[in-house]
Amino acid sequence: MTTPADPGVLDQIREKLDLLRRLDAEQGFGVVIGDPVPLEPLPDLPGVAETYRLFDRLEGDNFRFVAPEAIRSAAAWADRPVDPDDPMGSPLPVGYELHSVPPKLRGDVPGGAPIYLDVSDLEIYWMDPDDYVFQYEHPDEDVEFTVLAPDIATFVNERVLGPGYPELVATVIGPAVPDRRLSSGRHAGEYADNWRRLLVAAGLSS
Repeated sequence: MTTPADPGVLDQIREKLDLLRRLDAEQGFGVVIGDPVPLEPLPDLPGVAETYRLFDRLEGDNFRFVAPEAIRSAAAWADRPVDPDDPMGSPLPVGYELHSVPPKLRGDVPGGAPIYLDVSDLEIYWMDPDDYVFQYEHPDEDVEFTVLAPDIATFVNERVLGPGYPELVATVIGPAVPDRRLSSGRHAGEYADNWRRLLVAAGLSS
């Protein structure tokens, strides 16, 4: 199991969130950047609650990141459902893509396909839902998945709030999606993804 999140990385996340909150308040990008929440560290998941207590929700056009219910307390972690037949070891969804969910339905569902945290080694990875189903049906077969970061703090700092964000979009949603531009309106010519526009304005991504 990995060690607790580097305090320096957590400080970077905190500083980035403060900057993004200010920019969104000033310019109205239409994203959601939630406030800090009181989450207690969990010995089995070093660095996870420490990262998620810096925000209760991050959401733009393409993704929603909310702390899993299972990490909100020690009791919740102890009571979390574990599927003994899950070939991936009952990973925790740490976020969801929203690209496939119609805007009018986003208030009713957590999201589309999840991004997972491996509860054994704490890596963050993406796996196509069809491959997940295939793995259930063929547990002895190898399936493809993409490791996005070695831990949740690195993932948030580099992939959600940093230069790795366009690659995250390309990996999870599709290679043509990151560079889509708006053709009309006051943001014509800018990226269609409001989260990427915010990161660009903050100088955190290109």
